[in-house]
Amino acid sequence: MADTTSSPIPVGTIVAFAGELDNSWLQSQGWFYCDGSQLDQATYPALYAAIGGNYGAGHGTFFLPDLRGRFTRAVDLGAGRDPYVLTRTPSNNGGLSGNNPGSAQDCHTGLPTNSFTTSSSGDHTHPVQHLPTDTEGLAVAGSHYGIWPDSNSQTDTAGDHNHTLSGGDAETRPINKYVYFLIKFNG
Repeated sequence: MADTTSSPIPVGTIVAFAGELDNSWLQSQGWFYCDGSQLDQATYPALYAAIGGNYGAGHGTFFLPDLRGRFTRAVDLGAGRDPYVLTRTPSNNGGLSGNNPGSAQDCHTGLPTNSFTTSSSGDHTHPVQHLPTDTEGLAVAGSHYGIWPDSNSQTDTAGDHNHTLSGGDAETRPINKYVYFLIKFNG
């Protein structure tokens, strides 16, 4: 006869939770918040049997996943969709790296499909706005006048140089919303 008192949710399952983070209540329901806490293997044998030291382990202890501020990603398992699979590092001491659950990836930004550098010859012009083109121009610096010698509003093409773009965000991420990640620790 099947055990009808245990949860149909396997120990080690991670879910997104949108409710209030009340750790006492969550633990009474068999869930831990995925905050990287260190747990005793003997106290939580079912969870240790499910996740082992994937997220780090010590002598008689193991770590919960720490998913605060992190996106989750499925293990590649040879699909070839993660070009950095071999550079993934352990989440914590004693954890797994590479193509395994619990491994972590640093920030990466995809290369743009267009170049952000001018041609190597540097032959290009810049528009010059609001040019005085006659002798009635205003003084620019002291007694020097900023009179442009002709009616051309572009600089000449001399001056081999590149332009560098700067700025941007601290990370590259899709639009996202916050949830709590929980892990089932008992049935």
